[in-house]
Amino acid sequence: MPVAHINLLQGHPRAVLRNVIAEVSEAMSDILIAPKDRLEVWITEIDPELWGIAGAPAAEVLKSTPRGQVEMPFVQMVLMEGRPKEQHHRIIAAITEILHRNLGTEKGRIRVHIAPAQPDSWGIGGTPASIARAAELAARAKAEATLG
Repeated sequence: MPVAHINLLQGHPRAVLRNVIAEVSEAMSDILIAPKDRLEVWITEIDPELWGIAGAPAAEVLKSTPRGQVEMPFVQMVLMEGRPKEQHHRIIAAITEILHRNLGTEKGRIRVHIAPAQPDSWGIGGTPASIARAAELAARAKAEATLG
């Protein structure tokens, strides 16, 4: 169920963006202890003419200031309610590091917002997650107990 929507200025090489998706997915799987087939990560690129910085289009600001000092990547995450705050803190730090390393953005400009989803307010295939996920979680716990 965990999702991450990464908003960036247009202009990064496609290979870099694909790497960001792979690394963020790996971090989410490891830190949130979530199966990869339950994760979604996507990137939305914003036209620099339509991204304002101090009242001016980013396209204008980029003419005199390096991208890493201008761009403010904004990551919106949705995680099912009830995860430990420690996981929140670790995923925020990991995503910040991944974006800094791949995009060259100053860490202080990267924003990560985690919105908790209440299981009765998150639908999966038309069914509240509180109902749809109960059987899946029980089956996963049983499988882990059998292996352990």
